[in-house]
Formats: sequence, C-alpha cells, structure tokens
Amino acid sequence: MSFPLRMAFCGCAWILLAAVTEAAEIHEHSLGEEIFHLLGLHLYAVMMAVWVFILGACIGSFLNVVIFRMPAGMALSHPGSHCPVCETELTARDNIPVLGWMILRGRCRYCQHPISLRYPLIEVTVGLLFLIVLLVETRTGAANLPLVEPINVYGAAFSIIFQDGRWELLGWLAVHGLHLTLVLAVCMIGFDGHVPPPRLIRIGVIIGLIIGVFWPELRPIHALHSVSESMVRFPNFEWTLLQLPGGRILTMGISIMGITDGLAGMASGLLTGWLAGQAVSQISSLAITVRNVFLLSGVIVGWQMTWPMLAVVLICIGLLKLFKAETQRKLLSLILFGTCCVLILAWSWLLNGSVLIGYNGWQWTTAAAWVDWIITIGVLTLLAITLSRLQSHQHAAS
Repeated sequence: MSFPLRMAFCGCAWILLAAVTEAAEIHEHSLGEEIFHLLGLHLYAVMMAVWVFILGACIGSFLNVVIFRMPAGMALSHPGSHCPVCETELTARDNIPVLGWMILRGRCRYCQHPISLRYPLIEVTVGLLFLIVLLVETRTGAANLPLVEPINVYGAAFSIIFQDGRWELLGWLAVHGLHLTLVLAVCMIGFDGHVPPPRLIRIGVIIGLIIGVFWPELRPIHALHSVSESMVRFPNFEWTLLQLPGGRILTMGISIMGITDGLAGMASGLLTGWLAGQAVSQISSLAITVRNVFLLSGVIVGWQMTWPMLAVVLICIGLLKLFKAETQRKLLSLILFGTCCVLILAWSWLLNGSVLIGYNGWQWTTAAAWVDWIITIGVLTLLAITLSRLQSHQHAAS
C-alpha cells in the first residue's frame, strides 16, 4: 500500500469514527454514559485516540518500507509491496497495518512463507508513539515541556486546538511524533547493521530547520532567551493567515529566533554526535547511526536536548564494552531510541531535577550557568575521548 493510500485509509478511518461517534451519541442517564463516566472517558477523546493510533500505525507501515528499501538504494514507491520469496504483489487488504498481518496469521497468502513479526511491531510502536505523545503532551496541555505554561484543555485537547486556535498543541504533537519516527527509522537501520541513508537524514534536517524558522515556539528552550519582541520575527516577512475565535490572529513569519535555534541545534548535534561516534569508532555503521540521531535531535527538538542524551549514551557505551560488537550495535540502537522518547516525554520533570539539564545550565553546582556548561562539556568530551582511546586499544590488541 503506497503512502497516499495509507493516508487515505486514515481519512476513511476518521470519517468512520466520526460517524460512529455521532450515531452513538450517549444520552443522559444511559448505561453508556455511566460506563464512560466511571472510566473517566469522553467518547470524542476515545475517537481521537483511536484515530491518532491508526495514523501512527499507517506511518509505521510506510516506515517498514523506508527501513528495508532506503539502505538498499531501492525506490520507495515502486515496485509495490510484495512477498520477498514468491514476489507476488500484495493486495491492499493484506497491507492494512497490524490487522493485515493478523488476518494472514503471519504468513504470505500465496506461498505461506512466514512474515516477520517485526513488521506489525514497528506499526504498533509508531502507533503507540503518537498515542503516548497525545496523552502525555497534547491531552495535558504540554505539561511535559519545560518553560511552557500548561494549557488548560478541559479534557478536550482537540476542541481547544480547533475552537480556541491553540495550534501549538497540534504542532508539538506533529513535530515530536515526526522526530521520534525518524529516530526509530535511523535506529532500526543501524540495528540491522546498515548505514542510515544520507537522504533520510537530509529530509529530517530540512524539515526541522524550516519548521523552526516559521514556528520557533515548537522548540520550548531557545538558544537566545532574552531576545526582544522586535527581534523575534523579521517585520517585512510576517503574514496573517486567518482570524481565530476570540479575536486571536494566526500569523506566520520568518523568525530570527528560529534561525538561531536551528543553527545552534545543528552545531550542538554535530558536536555531540561526533563525540558519541568517537566512542564507537570501530563499528562504522553504529557510529554513523549515533551521529545522525544526535543531529536530528539537535535540529528538530533543540540544542539543549543533545547534552543530557550524550551523557546517557556515553555511560551506556561504557557499559556495552562488555558485549560483542554485534550486541553493542543492536542494544545501543535501541537505547538511542529509548533515550529520545524518555527525554521528550519527561522533559519538564527532568529539567526540574537536581542533576539534569536546566534552562541556562546543569543544575548541580552553585556556580554561574556558563561555568556549569563549560565543566559539563569538558567532562563529557573527556569521557568520549577516553572511551575512544579504549576502543582503539581493544581494536589494536585484537
């Protein structure tokens, strides 16, 4: 099933769910009302959760194609999805995310060759990613993000988005879902021992830079946090898009803050990725995977996300030295993905922690912020170089 067909499937799912919701309107004092009240659920919220999961699963289905075909240099659009053994092209019903695999009972309809469980697992994983971001971030009014005043959504996040024009909630859901999906693709390609295709990384970097330029608020921590209001956007490059309920106006413009955030994120991602890559230098595909994950994280999410990620990854690299190279590659790929997920979903709580990153520095000394940062960068750089030297000595000894 091509990507447009997957999106069309999501559209049909949305229409179907909307129709079911309208038809199943829960009347006062009905049994349905009592059940939903007991569970603390709203029918509209359940519908949105189901649809977001379906959307994520469809993206995960396309991600399976990206993970398999891009490293092999194959086109994503043709030929269509087919069995790798009998090469029979699969029908649309066989390609329904998750359900297609379950209906076929994990075997090709034509030659009965087993279909890897990994395909539905990727689809479920991406579906759950979008659903978890919806529940942890969108449904809480971005309570998980640092330096953001949580938006009171009154239990209906999407109503707030469309009725009150709080588009930043939808923006964070899309951007963080995109970031984690790209990181999953890169990590799974690295998991398989392949080098992540530069084209995939370029797409992620370009999207991250463009979104940041026009919508700088999507990065909650800015590189320049004391910029005056007149410097936030170029006055001659700002456009009014539409009038929102309550008199609010939706505008778009080229942002100086977004440009500086993007450049700072790229520089930080390249530096931290290089340091982490040095620690696994003998495993080239893994080193490139690590560098790309840091670059994507810095550009899309922001420069300050990369440094706590570097601390976690370097510690894990040190511990994984006890394992064989293949095991290191697979475990570290999964750790990279898991670290990105945790840092985004628990960002606000980690920000307020006693040992993790703060707005201006690491909150573990009483010194000025710039002193904390110099010490932190120096310690992590020294740790990366030490791990790199150990790696070189082990490689020479073998």
